Amino acid sequence: MLTVRVAASFTAEPLAEVLRFWAGELALPMAVSFAPYGQVFQQLLDPGGALRTNRDGVNVVAVRLTDLADPDGFVAALRAADRETTVPLLLAICPDPPGTDPRTSDAAERTVRDGVTGTTHLRLLGSAELTGRYPVAEAHDGYADRLGRVPYTPEFFAALGTALVRTLHAIVSPRPKVVVVDADNTLWTGIVGEDGVGGLTVDRDRRALQQLLVDQRAAGRLLCLCSRNNAADVDAVFAGHPDMVLRPEHFTATRVNWQPKSENLRSLAEELDLGLDSFVFLDDSPIEIAEVRAAYPEVLALTVPADAGRALAFLRHCWPLDTDRVTDEDRQRGARYEQENQRRALRDSGLSLAEFHAGLALRVDVDPARPDQHERVAQLTQRTNQFNLAPVRRDVRDLRASDLECLVVTVADRFGEYGLVGAMLYAHDGDLLRVDTFLLSCRALGRGVEHRMLAHLGKLALDRGATTVELSLVPTARNGPARAFLAEIGAKPADAKPADAKPADAEPGDAEPGDAEPGDGGTAREASPDGSTRIGYLLPASVAAGVHHRPGGSDQPAPPAHATHRPPPPPAQPDRPTPAAHLEAWRVVERTATTLADPSAVRAAVLADHGVPPATGVEDPVEARVMQIWAELLAVRPATPEDNFFALGGQSLQLVQFMARVRQVYAVELPVELLFTPAFTVAEVSREIRRRQLDGADETELTDLLAELDRLSDDEIELLLAEEDAQ
Repeated sequence: MLTVRVAASFTAEPLAEVLRFWAGELALPMAVSFAPYGQVFQQLLDPGGALRTNRDGVNVVAVRLTDLADPDGFVAALRAADRETTVPLLLAICPDPPGTDPRTSDAAERTVRDGVTGTTHLRLLGSAELTGRYPVAEAHDGYADRLGRVPYTPEFFAALGTALVRTLHAIVSPRPKVVVVDADNTLWTGIVGEDGVGGLTVDRDRRALQQLLVDQRAAGRLLCLCSRNNAADVDAVFAGHPDMVLRPEHFTATRVNWQPKSENLRSLAEELDLGLDSFVFLDDSPIEIAEVRAAYPEVLALTVPADAGRALAFLRHCWPLDTDRVTDEDRQRGARYEQENQRRALRDSGLSLAEFHAGLALRVDVDPARPDQHERVAQLTQRTNQFNLAPVRRDVRDLRASDLECLVVTVADRFGEYGLVGAMLYAHDGDLLRVDTFLLSCRALGRGVEHRMLAHLGKLALDRGATTVELSLVPTARNGPARAFLAEIGAKPADAKPADAKPADAEPGDAEPGDAEPGDGGTAREASPDGSTRIGYLLPASVAAGVHHRPGGSDQPAPPAHATHRPPPPPAQPDRPTPAAHLEAWRVVERTATTLADPSAVRAAVLADHGVPPATGVEDPVEARVMQIWAELLAVRPATPEDNFFALGGQSLQLVQFMARVRQVYAVELPVELLFTPAFTVAEVSREIRRRQLDGADETELTDLLAELDRLSDDEIELLLAEEDAQ
């Protein structure tokens, strides 16, 4: 259950039903609570307040900047909360009231945006981003604002809630690593094999779509092309069409042939050494999408609309393509895969394994972590599984608060930089150098980097007077390469008191710790603070300092180009049933990118989620409409026109919303003295609405209306009444 706590400078409770709707739509259980009205500063600064005590969810702060007397003080409070909290903080800057000088609003927002730059947990949702992504016809409700500080319409609250959940979704759900895109009628309009390069159209929407894909690559995703075409024809489009935004160098890998798309995706997964569950596949053909879904349901295969404008809108609202935080390492990922292709060419040139490693001219640097590297280290702890001796997921605050020392590992070779690919967290304890975390990204694995990391620790231990290096191991289903490294270097398990805990990520059927390495003869175990089973492996510091990589004999060939760290994906099995979870995932993504991209549709879905049917059996159209509004606000339908609002569970917030709806629908304002009496029933309210409508109409208007009725036949009047009842 995700804890969502909201503090706002206005009455924000109308968000609750929107958040509940999305919790059900996404199968993401949430416990939503609201701080008292107008206590944003208090909640940000109070160590015992709702925001600062949230440990397992997300905090939301929604403000109108005109509600804040001191934007600089607000920034200071945000930064203080960011330093002390452990969960994401979503800051939504909502539109200021109509009539506010735009220059004042822009200046205040710029102050806040500049002031929160560099924060750890804060994600900013600016007013332009909010209104641009989810525009509504009418955002403001001045009447409800005056009545109860509810400044926005239900449609805007639907937009705000949707934007917040979308931002949250990017934080808490796995993100795809690879975007594979079709060519014909996806990147361009037309079929190159039939229309030729000159017959293809790349209009403004197609160019914007291509730019969106370029931005995906810049955010760290690998972009691949998969098209059933002649390769020469597709190459000619990239070389000769003047309106193309995408260039061949944007693609990490391509498959342009006549093979089934599913087989090409499987081939790409092997080449990139990534699981198919990290792939998004975009194609305009429902047939191609169905073939991929049947063969590999773990791929998020999405049918892109054939119309260019609708295709662009679809991708802009495709939530899995959103990114949370983008690091420098992410931005360099595409370039690093290109460098890996060059290494692969060297590896396939017939060299021995030793010659291949020597030819790389590998450079490994181990240095104390700087504060600006903590985000990347945290990212490695969260993503690295294969070569991670003791997986413990950490965030930036964990790293900064830890008593452990942190070393980072950067690697480069003749083809380019790998970047920051490894980390070690350790503490000196008498004769021991205790290594809590020892991890290395798989892109640098198997080239001796891990050996140099250990040698550095061995020399460090000797320099500090320690005699032994202790490496902590938490066996998991996925860190086999790390366990194999311990066996290779000859590290031995320490004596420790056995514990019954299992690894945090163990699944039913996983081997118990100690069973993973044959021959350990009953490895001793101890429970770590995080509850996982932790095993200490010991190595003399002098031995650790002398560890070096032995890539094999001089005549041992380098591994072939297709060698990967993970088993290749299994062959396609088109006849196997598609798991319900995948069917639901496709449905949700497609609904968020189409129907539910409109706040009005979200609002309608929220009302439908209440499960209250339309009014029936009520002849008076005003009474029927009032009953329907009450049902939408209270999630319970009045049984008769004599039912009382408060007896049905109405509270002050719903009262303000009801008064605003009456003003919107009937252009009248109900008297407050009526609403807080036993007379606040459907029948009495309906009579008051009709009375005030008549009082508000001038004599000329009534005369003209009666004259118009005189000109109508009985049949025409009956038809108008029927239409009114239907509305």
